[in-house]
Amino acid sequence: MNHTRIETIRTNNHRPEARQKLYEEMEAEEAEIWQTIETEGITNWVEIFQKRVNESPEAIVVKEVESGQSYTYRELDEASDSVCDFILAHSSADRIGINYPNSFLFLSALIGVNKAGRLAVLFNHREPSARLIELAKRSGVKEVFGHAIEGREHWDIATAIKTDETLEKRFDVHPTTLEDPAFVIFTSGTSGPSKPALFSHRRMIGAGVAWSLRTAMDENDCCYIALPLFHGNGLAVAFSSVIFAKAHAVLRQKFSVSAFWEDVNRYGATHMVYIGELWRYLLNRDEGGANPNHSLKVIFGNGLTKPLWEKVTARYGIEHVVEHFGATEMPAGALTNWFDIPGFCGYIPPQDERNKMMVLVDEEFRVVPDEVPGEALFKVESGHYRGYLDPSLDEEKLVRNLFEEGDLWWRSGDLLKRNSEGFYTFVDRLGDTYRYKGENVACSDVEEAIRQSGDFEEVVVYGMELPGIDGKIGVASLVPAQGWSFDELPTLLRRLRERLADHALPYFIRISHEKHPTTSTLKIQKSKLAKEGLEGCYAHESYVLIEGVYRPMDEALYEALKNGTVVPSLKRIG
Repeated sequence: MNHTRIETIRTNNHRPEARQKLYEEMEAEEAEIWQTIETEGITNWVEIFQKRVNESPEAIVVKEVESGQSYTYRELDEASDSVCDFILAHSSADRIGINYPNSFLFLSALIGVNKAGRLAVLFNHREPSARLIELAKRSGVKEVFGHAIEGREHWDIATAIKTDETLEKRFDVHPTTLEDPAFVIFTSGTSGPSKPALFSHRRMIGAGVAWSLRTAMDENDCCYIALPLFHGNGLAVAFSSVIFAKAHAVLRQKFSVSAFWEDVNRYGATHMVYIGELWRYLLNRDEGGANPNHSLKVIFGNGLTKPLWEKVTARYGIEHVVEHFGATEMPAGALTNWFDIPGFCGYIPPQDERNKMMVLVDEEFRVVPDEVPGEALFKVESGHYRGYLDPSLDEEKLVRNLFEEGDLWWRSGDLLKRNSEGFYTFVDRLGDTYRYKGENVACSDVEEAIRQSGDFEEVVVYGMELPGIDGKIGVASLVPAQGWSFDELPTLLRRLRERLADHALPYFIRISHEKHPTTSTLKIQKSKLAKEGLEGCYAHESYVLIEGVYRPMDEALYEALKNGTVVPSLKRIG
């Protein structure tokens, strides 16, 4: 770990002129790295990995918590070579799915697909089967490494690596450029169903450069990754940083509150990637007693509010926090706050030229003043934006000719607020989505699943704020098509769990026997329902998912939810 960098940040972070100097020095360091990358003609993020293999082949790159196995850079390189050879012998497809948990095998498949110049489509292996089938169809995937997806050709990763068959090369490696997509991540965007979003080789490399520098990671560090590798935080923010810093990763397939500190201390993890909700869980479990942390010094991710940030650093002795704001399909680098000033998701010095590349605007696209929330727009410098696998989805994310003829801006769909010193705060999501447990939920996906699972005249899904919850929790306001009975809820829940991931389930069911109020253009007023909040649910016949069962919201449950002493929860059956 680069302790000098962290100490320099902590001793200069509260003086604006010193902070700006640190910012400019970081920009210059990144620019120098990129000049080297482009001089060397690197066109695929795997080439960065290949350099590490050549430099330190016997150094550990991955340790698996569940299996206890450790793997070197050489072993991961050889395994990915085998996957690449398998692809060249069996597939002409330009996109190949990966449906598997955090592991050496997942990374072998991903790197192998990229070595073959193909596009890896990353599936959430926890999704129900029907949902995976739909996402595979939406992304045009016909071949999958890892767990099977019905109707798609399925290849076992371990078998592909250790195959005894003679592999005769029948197809060529597809050449790539830095601008080509390296993989696809499914994202809710700001409206409509989940979309396959593109993540380029340039952004994968850029993430490794940016976060390895800001987190002061080096070859002596161990980064604990319990966030899924099929998402940007786990893969680009964390694993790419590990590769760039020549460090090693400890992979857990799923975050565990009870095992977290045991894992961290056993492996001597110095770094850890987070979403804010994880720290709330840990604090709730670790009230009182000695500090359980023996090695963790740096945490990085998003969703850490100011109060939570201050509690975490004080309770566990964390030395350095890097918080960021970004999106899978954004055309620019993420905003970052690496100055150890709690509560902010990004920083750009007030007089810096980069302020011309990002603006906060109101609903009529007028720039808002400091301390006023506005939607974050990022300038598309190239004048050409490719964010989704389906290019027809790109246009709805864009604003043209905003400040001058021919300019092009990308809409984040998120409200941010900036102060006079140049620090940004995340305020809320816009559009027909909400964020729960660090996951973005597309309301239309949930609404469609409910329509397929029951007989309802109207289905309205929205996110609601609730004590004890970071972000918002899902509510489904339903108008039954005919007679309604509480006894129907277990069947509805069972059917929804066949179609939705756990985080996307409606944790509140609100029953209305009259149609929802609409605007003059007949649009249902979701914002009005959301503003009614818990009180609005209590005023109607409502049910709450508590330990995996929908329970009627009586006065006692309402008061407990309002006070935060009870939080909706899902306990898996079986």
